[in-house]
Amino acid sequence: MTLGRWSVFVGAAESRLVDLVVRNAVNAALVIGLVCLLVAIAPEAPALVLGIVGGGLTLLALALTLWLLRREALRSPSLLNTFAGVKLLLLVAAGAGYHARRPDEPAWIWCAIGLALLGVLSEPTLKLLLSKAIPVATQLPGVRSVPDPPVPQNLIVMVPLGQVVATGLLAIFGAPGWVVLGVIVVSLVPMLALIAHAVRANFICTRQAAGVRAALEKYQPQFAVYHGATVGARYQLGMWLPYLERLNLPFIVVSQHPRNVGDIKELTSAPILVPKTMGDRGTLADVVVPSLKAAFYVQGSSSNLNFQRFRKLTHIWLNHGDSDKRANFTPAHATFDKVFVAGQQGVERYAAHGVRIPSSKMVVVGRPQIERIKPREQPPAPDSPRTVLYAPTWQGGKPTTNYSSLGLGAKIVTALLKRGATVIFRPHPFSYRDPGQARLAHHIQQLLKTDAERTGRSHIWGQQAERDWDIPDCFNHSDALVTDVSSVASDFLATGKPFAMVAIQQRGQAFLTEIPMARVAYVIEKDLSTLTYAVDALFGPDPLADQRLKYRIHCLGEQVGEHAADGFLAAAHKIIASQH
Repeated sequence: MTLGRWSVFVGAAESRLVDLVVRNAVNAALVIGLVCLLVAIAPEAPALVLGIVGGGLTLLALALTLWLLRREALRSPSLLNTFAGVKLLLLVAAGAGYHARRPDEPAWIWCAIGLALLGVLSEPTLKLLLSKAIPVATQLPGVRSVPDPPVPQNLIVMVPLGQVVATGLLAIFGAPGWVVLGVIVVSLVPMLALIAHAVRANFICTRQAAGVRAALEKYQPQFAVYHGATVGARYQLGMWLPYLERLNLPFIVVSQHPRNVGDIKELTSAPILVPKTMGDRGTLADVVVPSLKAAFYVQGSSSNLNFQRFRKLTHIWLNHGDSDKRANFTPAHATFDKVFVAGQQGVERYAAHGVRIPSSKMVVVGRPQIERIKPREQPPAPDSPRTVLYAPTWQGGKPTTNYSSLGLGAKIVTALLKRGATVIFRPHPFSYRDPGQARLAHHIQQLLKTDAERTGRSHIWGQQAERDWDIPDCFNHSDALVTDVSSVASDFLATGKPFAMVAIQQRGQAFLTEIPMARVAYVIEKDLSTLTYAVDALFGPDPLADQRLKYRIHCLGEQVGEHAADGFLAAAHKIIASQH
């Protein structure tokens, strides 16, 4: 096992071990705390001491549970029915503590706690209802839309923890038992509202499935955009939808996973179909109406084959970036009718890795996404301040696809800061899905915050770098780039500015052989032995400038600037028109 693979394995194992230890600590604290609180209620017991110990352990368990929920939120979009046993014990412990404080009102107290327990026990049912309440069609004319939930699902998860805190505070102040009951009843209103919404939404979804086919035939979409992955819709589809909309033809977005619908709605007003929710009333075949001519694919999910089996359509592979990663030359792309690539380098990449795709399938269309990137006319003065973008990729789904330098990011950023650079930090959005990767990203953000306070330099990170600005904005505000093997490097070629790439999977000549893009970049080896050289080159004479300009055409095509999308639009129009 290589060092890179071992580090990924150890990082994941360490994260799971930490969670396991904390979960056991929570359970131990709750059991001991609950026993102390229950004993404290008994006559002639040292109630004060036991109450303090039990209450303290309960508070510790509550804090650790909140920490675990935060980590779980990075992995799963829905937290309903998570840590149900812990929440039940916390509520019972809170009730026991209140009883110790107000032993004269057991009926009010335990009635309130009973309702709170019922709320926790209802979470599995609510989760099931919501999982079924997924719209078959959204934004499709003629089909009734499912209303948005009145409250976020994860708010319901926090209600029991809020009840524990409220009960504890009311106990401290010695409030009457009926006050606790009132607080618990009011706090359950969001859950009742969400249950009512789920029941109504299930009814609407059932009605939707029966009318989707007719509504689609009336809408007459010309093409579909298919997304089969469970995550990533925001940036994978978001990269292409603006250009697909510029075809000025009616189209639909087909998603295999309901969780993506909310993100897709924010990206387009086109109809969104989730065929897997049709049940017995329909399948993917109901989406393929006679007017549909082509389908575009932006992500390499195995579920793409489910839609590719409809051979009346022309299936077009777009990908969601252009780079030397394995995802850009997989043999699965040969199953598509057309493979759109940015430049001749895209064609050669398949051949270089033994992937045979007939030339009749390959279409060089340029890179539309670079149209807003402003090429630099003149390099900055040698001694002028520099703004450097650090944009590491994510660690991938397995060790062999881990190209991320985020683990080295703090040292790289520190080297840039020592050179007086202003840094823009934009990690891959998937970095926040893993607690370890998220921790590394937050550490770099803290480094930038500390340096900004000390030096007054206006570093950019967080909301501004990752949400308010898109990739072209980050490029246009920077003088140089440090990145990994990713499409960020390819797109940055459009700027004409220097960039460095971090070599993670290979080193030395092997990296240059495997990753052609690295031949026009200043390479930072994984052991950081070339970090100083690379940073000097970014700030200095830039000896690779002429080579980069030639490679830009080879990689991205002839068109840059405002005409960068012309090739794609023309090719897509031609294919769709030829199917009539």
